[in-house]
Amino acid sequence: MTRAFAVPEGLKGKEIDEFAELSLEEISPFNLEQLNWGYFFSEVSNRLFVYAAFDQKLRNHMADSELYDYAFPDFAQTFGLKFEQATLIFLIHEATLCGVLIPANDTVPQIVVGISLGADFSKQELEEAKKLITLRIQDQVDRVEEPTLANPVSEFRSIEVSDKIYRRNWDFKESNSKPIIELVPYGDGPGSPWQVPLAGSSRLWAMDIRKADDKELLEKKHGWTLWYWRASLAVILLFFILAFSEIGLIGLSKLIEKEILIALADQPRAEEVQQKADILAKINQITTYQLLPFEMLDAINEVRLNQQNPKNIYFRRVTAENGNTLQIDVVSVNSTDVEGFENALKETEFLSSINITNFRATNNIATFRLLVEFKPGALQPQTFLTDL
Repeated sequence: MTRAFAVPEGLKGKEIDEFAELSLEEISPFNLEQLNWGYFFSEVSNRLFVYAAFDQKLRNHMADSELYDYAFPDFAQTFGLKFEQATLIFLIHEATLCGVLIPANDTVPQIVVGISLGADFSKQELEEAKKLITLRIQDQVDRVEEPTLANPVSEFRSIEVSDKIYRRNWDFKESNSKPIIELVPYGDGPGSPWQVPLAGSSRLWAMDIRKADDKELLEKKHGWTLWYWRASLAVILLFFILAFSEIGLIGLSKLIEKEILIALADQPRAEEVQQKADILAKINQITTYQLLPFEMLDAINEVRLNQQNPKNIYFRRVTAENGNTLQIDVVSVNSTDVEGFENALKETEFLSSINITNFRATNNIATFRLLVEFKPGALQPQTFLTDL
């Protein structure tokens, strides 16, 4: 679940955190305690991009996330890119392809669409996924009636669509003074690399999708941020070498022996970290073969949000059945809105059947059970996360 928002002027610090939380509550049918979420904010454009993943999918794997400095969605590697013209770029990470629409002269995306591929995907499958992402983003852009601060791009023909797919260059040596990452063309084709500046530590914690309580504990445990820690370590090591250089060859040889022993002692821990990193790296592939209850509910909730009075209808309980069917217990504070909601569902192209049962109305408040069946292949699995 992703969405861009315009931030009211004058908000700062914790107020922006609270605005992001309220914005997510507005579009999500779930309680925030059931979600892992984060956001990316630009003070220049005053725009904010919120993203969330269902906690039930991540719970077993996020227990190991304390081994990493941060936990981001894979498309977060594009946060910081800026173009003079609205641009649609493509990013491949492991077996997940993402399309990211970046408005002109802005670093905050407007739309992100991702598709998970098989572990051994072919070049043809990659190109088909790229075309499908382009069509989905075009459909969302065409639904924007006029430009707004949250959605500044309203015409797909004004977008520069990248003909290349990019990936992260993990061999790129980061600068100590200005941390950046590098994105390079995927495959053997030529192309200029993109260098993306990393945000400050406070902004990185806001982008992190782990629970707020977990992030506070990690901040206290680590004390310094990763970049400040590296700079401080370099200074300490330099002082250590200068202070003990007069001890002589004997003292220096003993120091080297001590460092070797420390490295050997840390080797089991390093192997454990690598094993857990392999587990997280396989999550994208695993989620490809799971059912899609969250994606189905997100599609139904999108129809609800497009109603004239979306707050009049809310969901009490959701059950997934047979892989492509949802059973939803619905409450409407205005019984006259039920017919409009039903008609809106019938107009969608991804549903094959809609049934309403157990309808009861008391004092203009209606309760009913909604059973919707999705067409085969109507939805695709969404992306997961990567360590940055």
